[in-house]
Amino acid sequence: MPIKISPKKILLCLLILSPAWYVAACCVFSNSRKAAFDQIQTGDTRQAVLDRFGAPTHVERAGVSFKQYSTTPCAAPCVERLWFENRLNTELEVWSLELDRHSRVVGKNYLMSS
Repeated sequence: MPIKISPKKILLCLLILSPAWYVAACCVFSNSRKAAFDQIQTGDTRQAVLDRFGAPTHVERAGVSFKQYSTTPCAAPCVERLWFENRLNTELEVWSLELDRHSRVVGKNYLMSS
């Protein structure tokens, strides 16, 4: 005997499950970024960072603070700070990696809003 489900019931189920799917997607994305962040070491190249994280959300140059997340600008030995936001919730967490003039990692930070 075939089961008949009305379009209204399907829509209701999707609406009820959407928040759970969103939270699960945020967790999966966050955990993959945390793993990539943990693998990055001082001295790694810019290309190694991009291979693990993909394109940065924002690139900050030395002396010009990206005020959305930092009040302190990138300063020597840092000449460039790469910002990677959690694309599913940009207010929740962000990772930054500082690069020197040789495009090598000299610092990294993880910020999470509470």
